[in-house]
Order: sequence, then structure tokens, then C-alpha cells
Amino acid sequence: MKQSIKICSLLVWSLLLSISAFPQSSSNKLGGIRKNLEGKNLSVRWEKMSTEKALSLLQDNGSFADGKPDKKQIIGRIMQWAIDYHKGAYSNKKELRTSIYKALQYWLDNKPKYRFPSIPFETLRALAAIELVIYDDMMKDRQLSAPKEKQIDKLLQSITEFSHWCWYNGKDPSVFDKERGHNRGGNVGYRLWAMTAIASCSGDVKELDWVHQIVKEQFPRVLNTTSDLPTGFTPDGSWIQHNAGGAQNYWIGYGVHWIKHVLSYAKATNDSQWELTSEEWNTLADYYLEGIQWYYYKNHGALNIAGRHNALTQAPLDKGAIRKDVLRLLKDGHLNAVKTKELKALLKRHQNKQFAHIDSTKYFWNTDLLIHSTPQAYFAIKMLSNRSTGCETSESERAHGKNNFLSGDGSSIIYNTGKEYDKARIGWNWRAWPGITAIQKEGKLPLSPWGKESISLNQFAGGLSTGKQGLAAFQYNRKNSYVNLKANKAYFTFDNKMLALGNSINKNEAGPFDVWTTLNQTERKGDILYQINGKKGKIKAGKTRNIASKKITKPSWVYHNSTAYVILPSNTASKIKLFAEKRTGNWSDLDGRYTNKKNQIESTSIFQLSLSHGSSPIHADYAYMVIPGIDIKTLQNCVQNDLPEIIQNNKTAQAIRYNLNSYMIIFYKAGNVQLTNHIKLATNQPAIIHLNKSKGEWQATVSDPLQNQDKTEIELSEKDKTKSFTINFPAGINRGKSIESTLEL
Repeated sequence: MKQSIKICSLLVWSLLLSISAFPQSSSNKLGGIRKNLEGKNLSVRWEKMSTEKALSLLQDNGSFADGKPDKKQIIGRIMQWAIDYHKGAYSNKKELRTSIYKALQYWLDNKPKYRFPSIPFETLRALAAIELVIYDDMMKDRQLSAPKEKQIDKLLQSITEFSHWCWYNGKDPSVFDKERGHNRGGNVGYRLWAMTAIASCSGDVKELDWVHQIVKEQFPRVLNTTSDLPTGFTPDGSWIQHNAGGAQNYWIGYGVHWIKHVLSYAKATNDSQWELTSEEWNTLADYYLEGIQWYYYKNHGALNIAGRHNALTQAPLDKGAIRKDVLRLLKDGHLNAVKTKELKALLKRHQNKQFAHIDSTKYFWNTDLLIHSTPQAYFAIKMLSNRSTGCETSESERAHGKNNFLSGDGSSIIYNTGKEYDKARIGWNWRAWPGITAIQKEGKLPLSPWGKESISLNQFAGGLSTGKQGLAAFQYNRKNSYVNLKANKAYFTFDNKMLALGNSINKNEAGPFDVWTTLNQTERKGDILYQINGKKGKIKAGKTRNIASKKITKPSWVYHNSTAYVILPSNTASKIKLFAEKRTGNWSDLDGRYTNKKNQIESTSIFQLSLSHGSSPIHADYAYMVIPGIDIKTLQNCVQNDLPEIIQNNKTAQAIRYNLNSYMIIFYKAGNVQLTNHIKLATNQPAIIHLNKSKGEWQATVSDPLQNQDKTEIELSEKDKTKSFTINFPAGINRGKSIESTLEL
């Protein structure tokens, strides 16, 4: 009788301690979160070992006889125990649970050296998944005795401390810099599930308060300047991350990864004190409405804004993720009526991912990016400045995206089907990104880990969009000595067309290699038709042939795979370089993740069209137009009767007229442009201007390509009328954004 009273008293005492350590209100609040997370991320990596074999190696102190604590023990053998425990695949659950306690505690007391990213991402996630599996039975064990309670409380505390250690990058909190890229955006997302799960098991609401505060800190928009390159969502809808050489646009990668993880967090915490606010939910909607929906076309992401993932064997694809995540957002989010309506319209466009697109043009002034999208054509034009950069590589020992050094140098990814580059990249000339002007050197390109070595000196880079038209321009001037080029490069988009103008192309140093401006480089499909300086020709499907023309003296064109390329005469001698050839390559030379394919040579058929400016260009220039989704008859009519008018293309300005009363003008410095015999436009400083006359009124859209001017003065003359106008540019977070104004003469 006394013995039973003693046992009963012990159980009551343990229960009271349990209630004290885990207050019922806290337990209920955290328990709901925990239940939403259970049973996830249970997978074995790195080391696959049977439960029986691993148990035979476990020693009394919790160590394994075959080695020191390593990440593979958590992700491998202990994870396998948790999976067997979850499935009931091991007969003695108590023995297995006790073994997990011991092995985890020893590992946490003797954890390996902190290594990013495997420790804070994979290892932390595996540890959280294991804790969730055993949590309920662990709480029952905790009530059995004071020693058992002490053991389990220590384990819970050690797991919580490990979560903090991972957040602080293995450092002391006092020296931790939370603003660094490792602890913002996507790199928060990769930790978020595990940190939330561990906080929900801690018994302390303050732990989830801590995680929730980290999440909230990601929502305010960030602004990149020449001296500050933070990570996150910017005022123009860009997502920037890994910014060692300038703001890198990274929706295709870190940005979409972040939103995937935060949506999971938001669902798990909905209807709790840690739920997202209505403002935060609507910011998630803006991720898609202001940004992501422009970055994919017919399931394909733009390669020149895909970070270090553009040289994977499978090109960056949406795969229906936009539709899936927007459906989650609509189902779980607290959205206003306007956002809800716009997201539903987006969903309608994404009913079939193979045709999904947005029929619109947008200039992203924070990352020097112009995207023009129509049902037949897509242009993603990526420029550089001292505020922004192109795609990164990873660090040299891993070298993902090895050939990205020139990826943002005015590159223009051009889609009609979206599949044009899928099989071409294995045979690409990576010095001939579509749209760029580059020296055709030999050997390996320099790496740019996290954007390093990508810094540009030019302040001038800007553009604007007006619904379904856009223009963008920059003064190309990379800091890295490997490039040794300067140029003025501009891009004008309207209808299904892109008109590209370049001038002032100069080599900084003499050298034997030619300078090319490349129009496109795709997988070759079908016949290639051309008319160069009036002479027609054809390269039949499957035939190999390379053509080098003389100077272009009259409008010429090349037609391939429903896309037309119109080359217009210029002031300096540029020669057409047309390639229709088989090329071979090895994926391991493109990306370090394919070391297992080192000896696997693959071939592809390539169509490439470039303009050669020779090895010593002096103020070289060019003019060409690309028209996807066009038939040959329409092309021929366009060349004869429907070419836009190039008004000026020199170091002062570039200007075109693309219909009767619509003009696009780039002023590189103060000056004037005679638009017609009766219309003249002048400005007192650099500016980018779209000018259109409608119903007797002039409408001007103007932006500041330097992003440091408060205002500009423009003067418009029409016949005998002349008037000056002051355009006040946006300040603060909207510097670089365009301004619309009515010019009343």
C-alpha cells in the first residue's frame, strides 16, 4: 500500500513540475502549431544505414563506435530511427526512443564545426523533424520520474540552443550581423520550418515570438544604393539577394523559395498570435502582382535573371508553382478585395503553364531590368550599373553557373515558345549572350562568386514602361579589366518587336580578338532563310554552314524558327556572323554540380547570329530589330514598309519613332533631338523619355537614369510653339521610377 502511494505521489509531483515548466496555455498555443508541422521533412540523406546496424554501433554515452559526431548522423542514421519509429517499423519503441534521446544529446553536446549551408539548413531541418516524431511520447516519458524529466528538459533545451546557434551562424549573438544575406530572404526561408518546429516543441511562447519577429523583419521593402545592397523585396517589385557586386535580381531562386517557406509558416500559424497581419498577406500578393508574374513565360524563366541556376540541364521552369502558391495565398490569406481580384486574374492566365504569360511591359528600376511580354514575344533585357549586377556564380570550389560573367551586360533573352535555349546551352558561346557586346576571347571566363568581380562603373542605367511599350539604356563600363569595353546600348520594345541600338563601342586596350554584338543564340530548328544586302539565301535544315558578310549597306534580315532578325545599316562597318552548326559540350564545364558527367560529351545544333565590329572598334555602332512569332511574308512587308524610324544614334542621344506620333528618346547628356521637321525635344541633363501625342495633347513619361537627380527641364517645340517644363523626379525609395506628365503647348 505504501509503495503504491509513493508511486502515485511521484507521478503527481512530476505532473505538477510538468505543468509548471509547460504552462497549459503555452502548451495549447504551441501545440496547435506543432500539430500543423508533424510528419514532414522525414527523409534520409548522406548516409543510409539500417536501424539495427546503427543501434549496434550506439555506445552507452550516446556516441557511435564508428566515428565522431557528423551531420550525416542526424540526416542519416538517427533520421532512419525516427522514420521507423513514425511507421512503427521497429518492435521495441521504448528502446528506440531511449536511443534517440541518448544519441541526440551526445551529438548536441559534441556538435561538429558550423558549416554553411548544410548545418543551418539540412541538419537543423532533420533535427526538427526527428524531435516532432518523438515529441508526444517524450512528454509522457517526462512525467515518469524526476531524472527522466531532467534528461528530457536538457534535450529540449539543447535542441532549442542549437536552433539559435544555427540562426547566429555559429557565432555569439553579440557579434551576429542579422542584416547579412545569410540571414535574410531565402536564407531565412530555408531555416524557417525547422526553427518554427523547434520553437513549438520548446514549451516557451517566447521562442515562437522570436521566430515570428524574424519573419516580420523580412517584409518591409528594401532599397539598394551604390553604398547599400540589402536583401529582400524592393519598391519596384524586384527581389535582390547575393549582392557582392551590386543588386542581383533573384526572384527565380531565392525569392520564390522564400515565398514558398513563408506561405507554409503562415498556414501553420494562422488563427494564432503569430499569424501574419493583413498588410503582410497583401505584401505576399504583391510578390506576384508586382514581380514574379513577369519573370516566367510559357513555363520558362528568363535565363539572365536565374542566378547561378541557368546552366542546369533543365532550364529554370515554373512547373505550375506560381498557380499552386497563389491558390494557397487565396485560400489561407487575409487579402483585400483588389488583391484578390488581381490574383484570380493571374490564376486564369496560368490555367495552362505552357501558355501562361502576362501581356504587359515593366521596367524594374532597382535592378536595371526591362521585361516586355506579349502572347507571341518575350524580351527580358538585363543591364548593369554601379547599383546592380548580373547572374552570379558560386564560390570557386563549387562553381555553379561557371559562365555567368557576362550574363547581365545588356543581355536580352528572347522567347516565342519559351523552349529556344533548353538544348542550346550545352553548345553556347557564353561570350555571345543575346544582346551583349563582348570581346571574343578564348579560355575560361572569370568567376563571379555571389556577384563579386561583376562591379560596373557606370551610373547611367535606366528605363521606363508605358503599359505595352518600354525603353531602357545604359553606358556599358565594367570595372573588371577582363572586359575592356565601353559602349552606349539601348533597347526599345513595342508590339512584338525589340529594336536595339548601340554606339560609342570602344576597346580600352588593343588585342587580337574581335568584338561582337550578338542578336541571338538558340537551338537550331528547321531552315534558315536570309536576305543580306539584297542577296537571298537558304540554309536547309540539318545542313552546316557559317556565313560572314561584308558591311551592311541596306536593310537585311535573317529568319529562323518563326523569329525574324532585321539588321539595319550603321555608320561603321559591322559584319554579319551567321552560324548554323553542330556544337559539343559537357555540363560539368558549365556547372560544378555535374562532376559525375565530366566525360559525357553531348552535342546540339546551334543557330547564332552576331555582328562583328572587328578587333579594334573605334566608336562602332549597330542597329537591329528582333521580331518573334512572325511569318516570312509579314517579315518581308515589314522590311519594305513598316520599319521604325531611327532618328538619332550617337553619344549624345538615341531616338526612334515607332508609330505616327510616338517617340522614345535616350539623352546621355544635355542636348536636343529633332524628332521631325516641326518637332524638337531638348533636356538640360540626362533623361529617358517616352513622348506620345494623343487627341491633340502631348503625354510624356520621363525617368532619371542616374537616380540622383531631383528634377530635369525639358523643352518641347512644335512648329511655332516652344515651352519648357519642369519634371520633378521621385525621391526616397522611388528614385529611378518614371513620372508621367501632360505637356501643354
